[in-house]
Amino acid sequence: MEFLQTDSLPDLLNLQSLIAANLPCPEIFMLHDDMYFQETLRLNRSIIGVTTGEELIAYSIIRIPGLADDNLGKDLSLPEGELMKVAHLQAAAVHPAYRGNGLQRKLTSAHLRVIEEMGYEHVCCTVSPKNPVSLANILSCGLVIEGLCPKQQGWWRYIMHKNILRPNLIEMEGRNVCRNEIIIPISDIEGQLDLLKKGFKGVKMAYTHEGAEVIYAKC
Repeated sequence: MEFLQTDSLPDLLNLQSLIAANLPCPEIFMLHDDMYFQETLRLNRSIIGVTTGEELIAYSIIRIPGLADDNLGKDLSLPEGELMKVAHLQAAAVHPAYRGNGLQRKLTSAHLRVIEEMGYEHVCCTVSPKNPVSLANILSCGLVIEGLCPKQQGWWRYIMHKNILRPNLIEMEGRNVCRNEIIIPISDIEGQLDLLKKGFKGVKMAYTHEGAEVIYAKC
């Protein structure tokens, strides 16, 4: 695992193309163009990659949105003074042949440490409701679901958030503070929107014979 430099551009594009060709549903993963990768690689510690031999098999990208319109803190109604403290977990991708090894969780955890070292307080990202594996990985890293809305191309996305300086609902639940829990199918968008409107936050995943479900909690 290492921070990638500008000479990694061809490897990033090749891995992204491979992942795109193997997606079960196109809206799960937002693709980036050459220019995006070029600009991001110029930023210090912005992309972490995992290699085996000479092959790039996974990567994670972070972005500092500043006051840009797509700052996810705006989706969560963070005060304007907090928006400059937001960092995005922008993307994470793993080669199909190497999934199941916890690489997304490891990369996310590594970039969370980088974000904390950089002095940012809020970490946000988006995850597709059609991607329960990624959702479980991000939840396991301490982010919780605080929003759900259509984003680019009208694709539904969870808006996930972690305040690095404060305990979140998952940590509070571990102290038996949160007791009000509701389990809902991940496919029930309207039901989840209603729970979020009532102040619930998505904290964990559950699996039944009917499929993936999300556990929402309210303290």
